[in-house]
Amino acid sequence: MTLFDEPRFAEMKISGRLPSPKGVALEVISLAQKDDVSNQDFTRLISSDPALSARVIKAANVLLGKTARPLSSIADAVTVLGMRALRQLVLGIAMILDYKNGPCKEFNYRHFWMHSLLTGIAARHLAQQSRFGAADEVFVVGLLSAIGRLGLATVFTEEYGTLLKQIEAQPAQDILKLEMGKFGFDEHELSEAILTDLNFPKIFQSLVREYEHPESSLLQAGTRDWRLLYLLNIATLLADLAMETPAQRGKLIAQLKTTATKVGIETDALIEIGDACTQDWRAWSTLLGMEKLDIPPFAELLQQVDEAAEAAVLLPQYSGNEQAAYPLRVLVVEDDRSSRTLLEHMLKSAGHQVTTASNGVEALQMIQQHQPQIVITDWLMPHMDGITLCRKLRENPQWCDLYLIVMTAQGDSDKLVEAFEAGADDYLIKPIIPKIFFSRLLAGSRVVQLQVELALDREQLVRLSTDLSAANQHLQLLALTDVLTGLPNRRAAMERLEQEWALSQRGGRPLSCMMIDIDHFKSINDRFGHPVGDVALKSVALALRQSARTQDVVARIGGEEFLVICPGTDATEAFQCAERLRKNVEALSLAVATPPLKVTVSMGVSVKAPGMASIEALLNLADQNLYTAKQTGRNKTVLN
Repeated sequence: MTLFDEPRFAEMKISGRLPSPKGVALEVISLAQKDDVSNQDFTRLISSDPALSARVIKAANVLLGKTARPLSSIADAVTVLGMRALRQLVLGIAMILDYKNGPCKEFNYRHFWMHSLLTGIAARHLAQQSRFGAADEVFVVGLLSAIGRLGLATVFTEEYGTLLKQIEAQPAQDILKLEMGKFGFDEHELSEAILTDLNFPKIFQSLVREYEHPESSLLQAGTRDWRLLYLLNIATLLADLAMETPAQRGKLIAQLKTTATKVGIETDALIEIGDACTQDWRAWSTLLGMEKLDIPPFAELLQQVDEAAEAAVLLPQYSGNEQAAYPLRVLVVEDDRSSRTLLEHMLKSAGHQVTTASNGVEALQMIQQHQPQIVITDWLMPHMDGITLCRKLRENPQWCDLYLIVMTAQGDSDKLVEAFEAGADDYLIKPIIPKIFFSRLLAGSRVVQLQVELALDREQLVRLSTDLSAANQHLQLLALTDVLTGLPNRRAAMERLEQEWALSQRGGRPLSCMMIDIDHFKSINDRFGHPVGDVALKSVALALRQSARTQDVVARIGGEEFLVICPGTDATEAFQCAERLRKNVEALSLAVATPPLKVTVSMGVSVKAPGMASIEALLNLADQNLYTAKQTGRNKTVLN
């Protein structure tokens, strides 16, 4: 139940003090409510008041602007504006003229109507910029949006005057509470009731009740009604700004720019609207006899923004309600500072790491440094636009996997196709609605998570592959190495001997080998134990390896037996080499017993001879020569 339905509103109407149209204006309102009214009847009634009709024609010309053909009569105005829009225009003008002054001394009628008219002018330009068809009606709604305040001053002259003394310089919310406590309703409820009584459309009736605090509205974000609500709020802020002192404008500008950004009105559009309002004010103030205002150009005015106040406006709105389960590194590319700041605060409040750039060129310079996972870019920007940025990123293999979201005020299919063809993954239509924004961001975060997980999987596979390769190499080394001495084992020796045999066969170069056996090794194990035997084996292996030439291969092929492969070595060289090895082993003195243990070796040398059939023949010959060395006294080299 609204105030309009309550008996006390009927009582206020009966008292005759409630703001309402009088004379011809009242007849116009009544006539317009009838179904069988013709344009001629409407024209005839307004024209019966020459002073009012003259002002209406001038006002209609102001609304239509200089580009339209000037109207010269009420009939023209009815034809061009339509009966409903003209009815509301008559109502607005009549209310200003009839209530320029009043009985409440504490109420500033001049300030009230100047602010109301500025609100109406701003609302109309905002509606035109937003392409709302009812721009002329929105003008009158803006003009009468605070009519409840005038109603309180008119109906409750003394009581409201006393209240005005108490509430000077208090916040608007506190004022509404005081009004509610004093009268049982506040000025917004009275505004709604008055517009209802004047047969304004229902949406306009509800707007005047909520427009000062649109964030508390239950209207669904992004809908036409929601945008109209914010439009009226922005119009009020524009009027506040125009009438505020320069010292107080910084905080207002911060609130204005932040709120305008929420409905997709960026700084350039705000400047255009503000300057148009200033120009219209000159015509309206002359028409209705109001004083001039010294309003600087809006481009200059909006530079006076209080950045601390801007942050204070933003932070309560985005205080972590959309906390991200998966924090992202996000780069925001937006030339409009207010939009950029708004997005930055939204993202940071959700727990994301955010960097910003004002155009595509800056973005390309920052990507290498900050390595974002998601790039959110505006479409239209100076130096390099968002579409060009998308193409540049997709051309670079290093950044082709970045998740790209393009923001645009144009939602037609051709534009969206162009964005996707340029490489965009998703798009956002301005104004940015937080709920939709975070839903799109969540979709992007899923893709980023998958990319990160795939990268980790690839990294793990590479690491496992590397570890496996190293393990295989180690196993292969173990398979080909004698654990005790570190020399190649029998398998490795045979593989190498096959290689050298093949090279010798193809190139005709000589090949020799030595079979070596430690003399009396069994007795060493028996007398001193296997640990001493192992020391003897390792010492002999080291002596052989150190004594052999670089190209020679020394291997342990079993027990106390060693094989030395000598590529490119003839019989003479092989015998000399064998003797050097034998003598170096003989020179060993192992301090594992008292007196020190002496070790000797017997050696059989064989040389690949023409017509020798195989490796086995070469090895058998070396083995036979070793046997001969051991049978004929040991510690000697035999070559046949």
